[in-house]
Parts: sequence; structure tokens; C-alpha cells
Amino acid sequence: MAQESPLSATGALHESQYEMMAAATQPDGLIGHPSDPAPVRVSGGQVIVRAGLEGALRGFPWRSGDTDTVYTPPVAGPARTDLVVLRLNRPDGYAVHTAYREGTSTFPPEPASGTGPDTAFEIPLAEIGVSAAGLTVRRIRAWYLGPDGQILCTGDSLPPHSPGRRVRRIDTGQTLESNGTSWVPLLDDSGNVAFPFAGGWSASIKTMWRRNGSAFLALSPQRTGAPIAANAPVLLGTLPDGFKPVTAFEANLHAPSSGPGRYSVSVNGRIEVVLYGGLTKDKFINMDPVTYFVGPGPLFTPN
Repeated sequence: MAQESPLSATGALHESQYEMMAAATQPDGLIGHPSDPAPVRVSGGQVIVRAGLEGALRGFPWRSGDTDTVYTPPVAGPARTDLVVLRLNRPDGYAVHTAYREGTSTFPPEPASGTGPDTAFEIPLAEIGVSAAGLTVRRIRAWYLGPDGQILCTGDSLPPHSPGRRVRRIDTGQTLESNGTSWVPLLDDSGNVAFPFAGGWSASIKTMWRRNGSAFLALSPQRTGAPIAANAPVLLGTLPDGFKPVTAFEANLHAPSSGPGRYSVSVNGRIEVVLYGGLTKDKFINMDPVTYFVGPGPLFTPN
């Protein structure tokens, strides 16, 4: 096939040529912010797509119009999960519109991802739970395009993976990049977060700080509970989601009153201390600060 430059040859573009050009530079999504009113809601036996929405799909602009779009799905039969989508319908003159897709199980249908002229392309807006008891919005899956075309989303509305795709999670304040199968944090700063001690401990130095996939931990606790026997592991506390390590590790500690010890950190965030000489009530321990890679969890394994 010879090379071509459609505009110079004819002064016009067919829809397929426009899509090929525009989709490579224009992300898909609604225009706005995840904090906007939900694009889809239910009322009685109806599913309602809100009026006044705007978006882009494969480079084609879309508006939802001045009135709500209403769907009335059947509720008979086993419980299921349906899907409201924004669809590019190529066989219908490349029209962009919402569509309601009925599921067959508790898992929603997959959005269409066709590329040919006789296919459709879809992005999800919301999952709808359907049962004899009625309708519920199970999950808003719409992501948004910000002022600079950046993808704005939450953990429930991350777009599909594509290597190099970047998103901003407004619920966690993270910028993530897809490596094709998982999301890797590029910009993430939790600030100074207080470690949640288990009962029997207190501290003024209790720092957790996560930044760009690593976490810093600095603790100097005081034993306020019962004395600790020599070599007996005791729970210090549990790291919350977003601070749990990718692999278990141990580090040293020292009690000025009784000597050395160690502490262990498991992948589920549990931190246990062991004092080789035990520890009496009201005495302190100084734990070596550590920096470690944060492991999988709700903040880092969406989709």
C-alpha cells in the first residue's frame, strides 16, 4: 500500500482516518472531576444518566444533552450486574452515545474494545446491581479528563491498563503509571502519619512516611503495659494499608534499661518486638529507623 496523507490528497478526513489520528492523542473519559455529581444513579426501577455530561471517546466529542437519559431494565430472574457504558458505534456513523448492557451473572459485561469499522468501542460508566429487590449502583467506574487532558480517577474507576498510561488518583493523592499489568506510583507523598500502636505502648516518636513507593519508619516506644519477658515476641502494632512492606524484614532495637533486641515486620504489616533481656513497665526502646519498599495493597493494585 502506498503512503498517504489524506488531508493533502482530498482536503477531508473520513471518520476512520480521524479516529486513527485523534485517538492517539486524546484520552477517553468524561470531562470534569471525580467529585462531580455521579453520572449515573438509580431511582425506583430506572437507571438514569445525568443530563449535562460531556466527554470524549476515541477523539469524538460527546454531550449527554439537556435531559436525563433513562433506562428501565428487567429485574426478573437471577441477580446480575449490568453495565452502563459510553459507546462509539462505528456502524452507526461513528455516533457516540450511552448504552445499557445487561449482564448474565454477578460479574458485569466487559466493555467492547473493537477496532474495525463494523465494531463498537466502549468505556464503563457504572455497574448496576439488579435483583428482584430492585436496582442499586454498585460502582461508579467513570474516570474523568482534567483541564490538561490528565486522567482523574479513584480506586473504583481506574481505566484499563496500557503501558505508560498515567493517572491521578484523587482519593489517595497519587500519580500512577501502568506497566501493562499493574499501577506503579510515580508521585506519592503521605506526609507524616502516626503509627497505630497496640495496647500497652505509647510514644512521642511514631513516624510513618510514604513517598513514591517507599516508606520510612521511625519509632521509639515506651512500654506502658505489663513487663515483657526475655525473648518473648510482643505485638507493637500493625502498619495500615499503604505502608505494608513488599517483603518481610527484621531490624535491630536497643532498650537502655535492658540491652539489645530486634523487631520483625511481616507483609501483613504486623510488627513484633523481641527484647533479649526483657523490658519492664515504663521503660523505652530505641528502634533502628528503616526505609523499605511498600508492597501490594489497596493503594497499589487497583483494577
